[in-house]
Amino acid sequence: MSEVPEAHREARAAGAKDGAWSAARDAQSAWAGAMRAHELAPPDAGFRGRLRALSEAAGTMRDAHARALEAGLAWRSVPGSERARPPYELRPGTGRRGPEELWTRFDAAVARLNAAGSGDSLAELVAAYGEVAQAAGALADAVEAAGE
Repeated sequence: MSEVPEAHREARAAGAKDGAWSAARDAQSAWAGAMRAHELAPPDAGFRGRLRALSEAAGTMRDAHARALEAGLAWRSVPGSERARPPYELRPGTGRRGPEELWTRFDAAVARLNAAGSGDSLAELVAAYGEVAQAAGALADAVEAAGE
């Protein structure tokens, strides 16, 4: 058994960073698609599926950013992130379907994500995407259980 020469170690680190960037770009595309699906969507049976897609996209973002964190990448804050709002059908006061306590949890997760986006901690961003994934998934489950 021998040690990996320094050049090989550096090449592996660069490959991990490249892979993390690629995963983050792919996750961002899925996230953007999930958000677009909610924009001005009609109140229909597809709501549950849009919530599920949002949960999955948030989970993909969590995983991609966790991979970036493990590869040693850093987060640059996004100006204005703390003021971002979800699409209309996901905002309070819009006739959202599902248990109010789950929507309270979702709103808190979105607020944490917005704060993390405007901050400088990639670990905080990973945790926030995880919370959005769980909250949106719980809402999708509740809407499904209610037969909607």
